[in-house]
Amino acid sequence: MFKHGLLIAIFSLFSVSIATAGTVNIGLSDKSFQVGYEQAITQDEYGTVMGNGRFLYNDDNDAKMGSAGLDFVGVPGNVPGLSLGVGSKLYVGNVDSGTDFTNVAVGLRSSYILPQLQGLGVSGHCYYAPEIFSFQDSEHLVDAGVRLTYAILPKATIYIGYQKIDVGVEHRSSNQTVDSSVRIGFIGSF
Repeated sequence: MFKHGLLIAIFSLFSVSIATAGTVNIGLSDKSFQVGYEQAITQDEYGTVMGNGRFLYNDDNDAKMGSAGLDFVGVPGNVPGLSLGVGSKLYVGNVDSGTDFTNVAVGLRSSYILPQLQGLGVSGHCYYAPEIFSFQDSEHLVDAGVRLTYAILPKATIYIGYQKIDVGVEHRSSNQTVDSSVRIGFIGSF
């Protein structure tokens, strides 16, 4: 029942407006793939509210995970190419066919497109779900990643990056790794 509610929320989130800008993100490694979608919900002179969703599958860890969230993104001060954001995400998934997790995380994201280098940039994110916002078999969740990006076209960016997602499991002294991989991919804007 909870998973059906999550799907309804994700579809509602992205059906807000087709006219606003959106991106699709596809990333691959040898043993995993990830597909994501991000949509601007509102935008004004102070920044943008972004709705996003993602599905990840990792064959090594038998992990499946979905996430949906809202990020508040803006451009601080007079730093051309810099974008900072803060937001929250809901994570639902399982790993190793025995650990189910549901987490609500808060975190930061940033990107910097180097104006002098014609499309080269770096981006990163870090989201953390403490025990109070961790349910089922999980005690906490950490999702962190960094990417080197290059805009090959105005509407297409390629990247190479590293991502690590760990879930702390109840009654165990170690974490379960949902994903820990170097991946390549692209982001398409429309």
